[in-house]
Amino acid sequence: MLRRLLKTAVPVSRVGVAMWAWHNRDELLAWAGFVATAAPKLVDGKANDVLTEAKLRARLTADSRTRGTPGLRVSVDDGVATLGGIVDPAVHDAALDLATSTGGIARVRDDIAHPARRSKFAFT
Repeated sequence: MLRRLLKTAVPVSRVGVAMWAWHNRDELLAWAGFVATAAPKLVDGKANDVLTEAKLRARLTADSRTRGTPGLRVSVDDGVATLGGIVDPAVHDAALDLATSTGGIARVRDDIAHPARRSKFAFT
């Protein structure tokens, strides 16, 4: 009875779920990595940092400017958010705006670099 009700209430097939997971595999792997790094912090009693980092990651994932950005690294330690990696300037500005406006973050450490602009000629 419950299985039949569930199938009619949520008409999503296993194939549909698999296709969604494949399409969003980078985000899913990033969240899995976060869970793996959050477990030791929870054991050490840093639950506030884990919750704050989860809030920041959720905001970065929800924003279309920063969603799925390769190279953007995020961590929170003692209320200090560290943003790192190599991203475009527009993504850099958006990530800084989101980090500074996220509750629970006292300070933002900016370790983001911009990709080097290459000239047309290698020997100039």
